[in-house]
Amino acid sequence: MATSSKLAKIIKIRAISAIWIIPIVTAIVGLWIIYSHYTDRGTSFTLLAKDASGIVAGKTVIKNRSVDIGIVDEVTLSEDFEKVVIKGRIYNDMEPLLKNDSIFWVVKPEIGRDGVTGLGTILSGVYIELASGNDTHSFKNNPFILSDNPPLSDPSIKGIRINLESDQNGVIPRGASVMFHGYRVGNVETSEFDIDSRKMKYQVFITKPYDALVTQNVRFWKEGGIDLAFSSSGASLNVPSLDILMSGGISFDLPDGSKLGAPAEQHAVYKLYEDKKSIQDSQYTEYKEFLIMLSESISGLVEGAPVEYHGIRLGTVSKVPFYTPEMLNKTFILNQKVPVLIRIEPDRLSELVDEKIDIATLIMDEQKNGLRASLKTSNMFTGALFIDLDFYPELKNKYNSKLSNLYGYNTIETTSTGIAQIQAKVMQLLDNFNNLPLNNTMTEFNKSLASTQRLMNSLNQIMASNEMQNMPGDLQETLRTLNETLKGIQPGSELNKQMNESLQKVQQMMDELTPLLNTLNDKSNALIFSAPNKKDQEPKAKGKK
Repeated sequence: MATSSKLAKIIKIRAISAIWIIPIVTAIVGLWIIYSHYTDRGTSFTLLAKDASGIVAGKTVIKNRSVDIGIVDEVTLSEDFEKVVIKGRIYNDMEPLLKNDSIFWVVKPEIGRDGVTGLGTILSGVYIELASGNDTHSFKNNPFILSDNPPLSDPSIKGIRINLESDQNGVIPRGASVMFHGYRVGNVETSEFDIDSRKMKYQVFITKPYDALVTQNVRFWKEGGIDLAFSSSGASLNVPSLDILMSGGISFDLPDGSKLGAPAEQHAVYKLYEDKKSIQDSQYTEYKEFLIMLSESISGLVEGAPVEYHGIRLGTVSKVPFYTPEMLNKTFILNQKVPVLIRIEPDRLSELVDEKIDIATLIMDEQKNGLRASLKTSNMFTGALFIDLDFYPELKNKYNSKLSNLYGYNTIETTSTGIAQIQAKVMQLLDNFNNLPLNNTMTEFNKSLASTQRLMNSLNQIMASNEMQNMPGDLQETLRTLNETLKGIQPGSELNKQMNESLQKVQQMMDELTPLLNTLNDKSNALIFSAPNKKDQEPKAKGKK
């Protein structure tokens, strides 16, 4: 009888030992702590600075409106060792403040135009201030520039930024005021000199709602000096505020008669003019050029001087003196007349006449009727001159059409007026007086006195004779009257002395008047300001030049 047997299967059961629960939980907690640590650090960013003065990793905080929003983690040098690289982070709940156009700067004790700032950092140490921007794009984590100075305008403030260029002397400092009608509407953010263009360049910021005042036709000019002006209505003195007087400023406005124009665009470029008076001339861009040849001294005539007709401004002096290579080859011009280039601006007549005028043709035609240009004094205190256009009937038939165009320019003939004309008349009078035979007159006068003396001697003998008593009474009275008259003009008498003194004074006055007129011809304001000293002419031998 056979027996059967079955083999039992052995199954191994792998169970996790309770001892492994503790390490697993510890690892999970550790991972959570690490995750929480990095997620709670906030957003990291990089700052580039010239130096790290006062900035310490782990201690220097980042603030916004005196509230801590981050901290500096690391301070190192760049790979090329030329800049300082500062690693910082913003706390999680402050991340919305960090934008692509945010601005960072170091706050430390400083004395500036607004007084003493940053005194709190003396005890707490310097810190980094953050000004949030307006950019709505996602954060790109590009490096920021750490500035040593706070921004003059918060990036969150709305307004318009304008770029200005100036080729004038003088610098307007950063922080100076930008004004409209004397009211501060912005400030100068940057002020630097561009070597390539050799111009001063400024960036100004005008806050909202005043940015609406800036249009395409506005003009900007410098403020800051004391303006003392003399005119026919008297003297005027304009003194700006102490802030403008000390640091300067910029004003803007529309020139008189100019249209408003379209609103300006961000970072539009404008020219910065020297003063408010200059902006009026800037709107006259169309002009006709004329050449005038002056025989008088041009001392006091400057570029920008007005060209007028009966007090109405028609144009501007463009170049004084004005020489071209062709002119310099003609030496007689330097010996006789000085060329001056002027501009006649037709738009200045737009308020007086409705239709467009061909001013060039009009001026050339009117010269046949006696139209001439001349130098006149606009201000006796400063000696300033201007070009005056007027009609002179006596010159109506003396127009030379061959001189209507010189060196490629339409030419306006000139005439002498004012002091030059007065001088010419006085000099002519002096010449006529010098030509008088004064010496012969004095000789004849002395002969007459001698004859008078002989007559008086004869008359005295007659009056002392016995025959005088036998003459009629009327004849005796006539002889006595004649004797008294002759005594009054004889040498040594009072009348004779007065006549001699008068003749001497006239001669002396004429001698002194001649150099005065020559001085006034060289400098018209010499009666107020001293004239330049001239070197005495050295005598030369005959035949030498």
